[in-house]
Amino acid sequence: MIIDVSTSSATLHLAGDLDIYGVADLRRQLLSALEDGQAIELDLGAIATIDSAGVQQLLALQRECAALGRPLRVISLSAPVREVFELFGLQSAFASAADAH
Repeated sequence: MIIDVSTSSATLHLAGDLDIYGVADLRRQLLSALEDGQAIELDLGAIATIDSAGVQQLLALQRECAALGRPLRVISLSAPVREVFELFGLQSAFASAADAH
């Protein structure tokens, strides 16, 4: 994961597999980004695979952002992420600029 931080937001570029084997480390990194007090942008355009553990992590991040009053915006979706979002009916939960692509 690559994190780009600007004055108004932290853009998290996730790549590879968003699955049960990597979510624990990802969670620590996402919580660290939240501690910085900025809006979060997720770039999921380079995710090769995603499983239910990955979806759970994204939903947890969404809840944390909402609880802290911070926007969460998805700026890009890979085909596998888009397919899983459609399968679980999460298109509206993560509606964003990525929908325009």
